[in-house]
Amino acid sequence: MNRYCYWKLALLLSLSACLWCGCGKSGDNVLAVVGDYKITAQEFDEMFRVRYPFASAQDEFDAKRQALDSAVVARLLIQAAYEKGIDNLEEVSRVVLANKDKFLLDVLMHKKIAEKARPSEAELKEFYNRLEYKIRASHILISSPDTAQALLDRIRSGENFEKLAYDYSIDRSAKRNKGDLGYFTWGAMVDEFQRAAFSMEPGEVSPPVKSKFGYHIIKLVDKLPNEQRADYQTMKSSLVDMVTQYNSRRLGEQYFDQIRQRYIVAVDTATCNYLLHKRENLYPPQLLATLPRNDFDQEQLDRNERELVLATWDGGQITVIEYLTQSSRALPLNVRPDFDDYDSLAVVIFRLKLNDILVVEAHREGTDNDADFLRKLKLFKELAMAEMMKDDSLPQPPPPDEETVRQYYDQHPEEFTVPARVHVHEILLSDELKARKLKEELRSLEAFKKAASQFTERSGKRIGGGDLNYIERQWMPELFDAAWNTPLGGIGGPVPVEGKYALFYVADKIDAQLKDYLGMKRQIVQILVDQGKQAMLSKWVEERRQQAGVTISEDALWSTIDKTKYAAADTTGTAGTTP
Repeated sequence: MNRYCYWKLALLLSLSACLWCGCGKSGDNVLAVVGDYKITAQEFDEMFRVRYPFASAQDEFDAKRQALDSAVVARLLIQAAYEKGIDNLEEVSRVVLANKDKFLLDVLMHKKIAEKARPSEAELKEFYNRLEYKIRASHILISSPDTAQALLDRIRSGENFEKLAYDYSIDRSAKRNKGDLGYFTWGAMVDEFQRAAFSMEPGEVSPPVKSKFGYHIIKLVDKLPNEQRADYQTMKSSLVDMVTQYNSRRLGEQYFDQIRQRYIVAVDTATCNYLLHKRENLYPPQLLATLPRNDFDQEQLDRNERELVLATWDGGQITVIEYLTQSSRALPLNVRPDFDDYDSLAVVIFRLKLNDILVVEAHREGTDNDADFLRKLKLFKELAMAEMMKDDSLPQPPPPDEETVRQYYDQHPEEFTVPARVHVHEILLSDELKARKLKEELRSLEAFKKAASQFTERSGKRIGGGDLNYIERQWMPELFDAAWNTPLGGIGGPVPVEGKYALFYVADKIDAQLKDYLGMKRQIVQILVDQGKQAMLSKWVEERRQQAGVTISEDALWSTIDKTKYAAADTTGTAGTTP
């Protein structure tokens, strides 16, 4: 990625600020000075909060160094935008207002959840100790405690656990796996479930365990040492992430339970009854019996009916048309509650309007006056100003002429060529000898497809007789090369592919084709315009850097990197070395 493209990434990251990311305070170390403006580690972290799995401390530094250059470019654009008065434009105000609530919720979630989720050393060690084993468990999920107890009694009297899971569990996956959850380690399940499961021994069946999903009857199938657990120091960095996520989930559930108690959704039963009554009068009984009781044809509602209030809560309400529109986007029809199922309707409406409720809560908490919120909103506004400065106020290159466009097409044929493709059927086998013997038996496409439907080990390809359709070289180079050099209708292989051996039947070949110039002309013009804009931006940035004066502290940037997390994986003794 071009170094000057990162500032635009920063804007996009701010636009889509994740509620669970938190504020990521990393100190007030000054990483760069642009004119008289100081880019601190905290601001840098907020602008580029995406985290990548770096192989070494040096890799992390290199990525951050490139991103810091882009932060400098963003600041140069911001300073120029202030000089032009872009900060006073109505368009900027509209953009900021449209995104204000995102930052309110970001700061609220940080203070209520993320800030409290940071694990202590004792929590890390406790979680590490719990990773000693992995277990395999099955469960039956029931909504009623009485039904759960009745099923437990039947299990204890000798009835088959898996059959009861298939017949009674409300976990949708039970029809496929008969309650089998496979192997998992601590932290993968909700707390009540895992505490019960990890305290059991293989063969045990638990009494009903209550969680937010219902009542679980748990059967421990197996318990093995966790071969993925390394020593504590090696795992510490990943442990921090795991425990933070674990704590965030737990604290989030607690916080949202508190919000649910404070903002009780009151369903207007009169409105619900009106909708059901209107529905009964709209359709004949035979048709009415086939229609769902949890939906309504919006076209049958007049303006006043659409604006009827369906539910209220402290500080807000939802109308009929809002509910119908939002629920149809968020929930499949088969999980929406009927209009006379008031309790379930209240739960669904709370979930649909949770963000709106949290915005009300944020205002009541005074979050709109919080220093973190004001700083984040200011940075967002400035990045929006930088976007406008780049798009509207910098010099623009002239459009490319016909000769330049044609020249680009002639000089870059690889960009406008549809690669060669070959249509193959494949039989993928682990045993090379078996593959060679099978090849000797195959003489036709029908025989090949029949064998593929029995033997191929490529996931999901038995049903189609091993048909891979048309493949390009970039996807499967070894298979493509062998198939391309085999005549149409020929059977080739075995070819080493993905650690196995592939037999193939060549059904068709299509040569590489150069796309028509006229069809590509508009695309080429856009490429050249973008290149011209990038060149103009680069020139402007270099001139502006000279005028403003820019200083970057690589030592301060190194201080933002935790070198210890790379030390355990380093075998050269060079992890974290400052060049």
